[in-house]
Amino acid sequence: MMQQRAKDIKAVFFDIDGTLVSFTTHGVPESARRAIARLRERGIKVFIATGRLLRHTQVVSDIEVDGYITVNGSYCLTSSGEVIYEQAFPKDVVERIFSLERKYGFSAAIMTHENIFVESLEGRPQQVADMVHITPCEANLEEIVAQQPVLQMCPYINREMEEKVMAELPECVSSRWVDMFMDLNLKGVDKSVAAKRVMEYYGYTIEQAMAFGDGGNDVPIVRDVALGVAMGNACDELKAVADYVTSSVDEDGIERALQEFGLI
Repeated sequence: MMQQRAKDIKAVFFDIDGTLVSFTTHGVPESARRAIARLRERGIKVFIATGRLLRHTQVVSDIEVDGYITVNGSYCLTSSGEVIYEQAFPKDVVERIFSLERKYGFSAAIMTHENIFVESLEGRPQQVADMVHITPCEANLEEIVAQQPVLQMCPYINREMEEKVMAELPECVSSRWVDMFMDLNLKGVDKSVAAKRVMEYYGYTIEQAMAFGDGGNDVPIVRDVALGVAMGNACDELKAVADYVTSSVDEDGIERALQEFGLI
């Protein structure tokens, strides 16, 4: 059944952190680069689908792709820069999140087109920065919000606090790919919805797509595409919805899965 679905694949979506990029080497395995080049040689489109900002996809900038889903679907565009979709937070929702920060005593990063901003790098923000090799800018967040659209917010909170916060944000959804913080997006914004928009832009459907991921923010897209692949290093939540679990990013997981399905 899965082999039959593989014959109809027109596009493959790849997460970055933990999927294309190793948390150990902070680079893309040569096997993954080779596999992606072969996909494109066969006429299969390749897209990045990440929680990162576009400016922070430079870690894969030397890999030729057809477009990008960034900030978990808040900003989607072609490789030539044509915007397919964009969704920023309403100002009143941002202000309510700031109020929750004061109420519960946590901090959050905000993501705009320009950069990631935090009030202070101390503690968890610095730990996350060290893990992904991206350092946010320290700034007055109220001033940033007044000047720039907010594409995503990332509260540095645990799962217990997440439940309390989300109960007061009915217009938002949360997801995680590490335990130290959560991604906060508007309802209707996720990698699956974005993939549908991208596929429609090119005249395809999501039933003609394949996706690779490793974290909680990959659950919607891996669940909804024709073939969803979880990396061997993926969280249990993602493995539970995947059609196939491959080996880890450090064990040539992308190339192995694409070979398994006869796509390269």
